[in-house]
Amino acid sequence: MSFPTKWLIATNGSKYASEAVKHAGLLSAELKVKPEVTILVVASSKEQEDVALGIVEMAKFLFEEEGQKIVEPNLEVRIGAPGDTIIKTAHELGCDHILIGGADFKWDVNEDTPGGISNYVIANFQGVITVVK
Repeated sequence: MSFPTKWLIATNGSKYASEAVKHAGLLSAELKVKPEVTILVVASSKEQEDVALGIVEMAKFLFEEEGQKIVEPNLEVRIGAPGDTIIKTAHELGCDHILIGGADFKWDVNEDTPGGISNYVIANFQGVITVVK
């Protein structure tokens, strides 16, 4: 197994998701072979798309700040159920690594209860998964 070169960073702007973004930026800067990186934010509805666009732009800033702007990430905003959309996007883009935050994870900006998205990703993705807390 070779080191993953196509990364999907799934974030919703929460504390742990943002830590995953920063970790990915730092890691990408240290690698000799630079990965292709996509940052994904999943909006629960079309009405939440503008919020998701703001989150993905902030995530890009965090990633580039930690990664010293060595790798420029692609940005994706998709609408749907978070877990399923993350997995489908990873497959569609041919990703071999998903980075995601865990614990106290809330994907819907209007949701007050923690989600199990990281557990869903672990159960449904065949590849390298990094969960950051």
